[in-house]
Amino acid sequence: MINTKKIKIKPKFYQKLKIGYLWAFSEDIKSIDPTIQDGDIVSLYLDNQFAAKAYFNSKSKIKLRILSFEDTNIDYNFFKNKLIELYNQKRLFFSNNNFRLVYSEGDFLPGLIIDLFQDLEHNKLIAVCMFLTKGINTLKNEIIKVLINELNVNVIIERGDSNLRKLEGLDLTRGFIYSKIDLPFKVLIDEIIFLIDPLNGQKTGFYYDQYLNRRFLKNISKDKTVLDCFSYTGAFGMYALKYKAKFVEFVDESEFAKNIIQLQSKLNNFENKFIFHKDNAFSKLREFTNLNKEFDIVIIDPPSFTKTKDKIDNAIKAYKDVNLHGLKLVKNGGYLLTSSCSQKIKENNFYEIFLQLFEKLNIKGKLIYKGQQSFDHPINFAMEETKYLKFFAFQIFK
Repeated sequence: MINTKKIKIKPKFYQKLKIGYLWAFSEDIKSIDPTIQDGDIVSLYLDNQFAAKAYFNSKSKIKLRILSFEDTNIDYNFFKNKLIELYNQKRLFFSNNNFRLVYSEGDFLPGLIIDLFQDLEHNKLIAVCMFLTKGINTLKNEIIKVLINELNVNVIIERGDSNLRKLEGLDLTRGFIYSKIDLPFKVLIDEIIFLIDPLNGQKTGFYYDQYLNRRFLKNISKDKTVLDCFSYTGAFGMYALKYKAKFVEFVDESEFAKNIIQLQSKLNNFENKFIFHKDNAFSKLREFTNLNKEFDIVIIDPPSFTKTKDKIDNAIKAYKDVNLHGLKLVKNGGYLLTSSCSQKIKENNFYEIFLQLFEKLNIKGKLIYKGQQSFDHPINFAMEETKYLKFFAFQIFK
């Protein structure tokens, strides 16, 4: 056992730690060994009782992030056991290797995101990694070796341009860190071919968290017209077309998204069944409202409108605005599928937004499905910070 430096924690934090809370702040710490450096692995103690292994960063608001509740070395074997266990657990829910292998605090590995992709053309297993914190970045080489040696990953891409790295005192970076593959590469998810470009797209290149919610479209899409707002590379709309939608209109500001959707449509034989509007979604929704357009299904899947408490009111206004126009565009008896990925916006906030909108528009709605993030984005029950995605499917009556 490698000797690690010690930090003593307060009893109140120990009670939270015991049920899986993984963050310690300055007020949770009783004393620190003055020789500890940022990124060091440390042992946490309640008086003389071992509590956990963690990593430390004085530059972060979160001083400690817990990695293990056992007194074990944080080394190659630690990550080998963790990643193999997670792979075997999550593979039960998916027909191939397209899923999030590690969801940070949700999988008790704070600061680490790993998405797996099974390349369709060359059968290569690709890992897209985000090493978000100083401590995890220090352990990066061990994690990479485990991915290569134990999970037989063929290509590793780092997406390290998150602002969280800045807060941790880390440089921003992105690129191939083990082998290479032409971008975008093809993957098959629910019998739909998607094109993935982790270096030029958003985050890791694909949003696995909406996996289950996209499947909701299966029973309502046939012969329907669909509006997919904030579409990015069109996953919701592609599912609708797979399920025999009559026509889909995509709205997104990104030229990159436009190009990917056009290529994907050819690969899936969806040509002539869609149009892409390269425009601001708020502006386009207002334009469509002024034109009295209507759709059988309207999908609103915006980016997060706030990451901080002080901007919650502004975020609620934005959700009201975008969903107000979305509701106006839904045909009588049609569907609004709407999401919030803002962790600071709680489910009760989302409920209240729609109660107010229904009253304002004098319409009725049935909430027929309520979703959250997919299997591969588990919620650590001790940390509400790991629960962020709200998905409501309404049938609308006017």
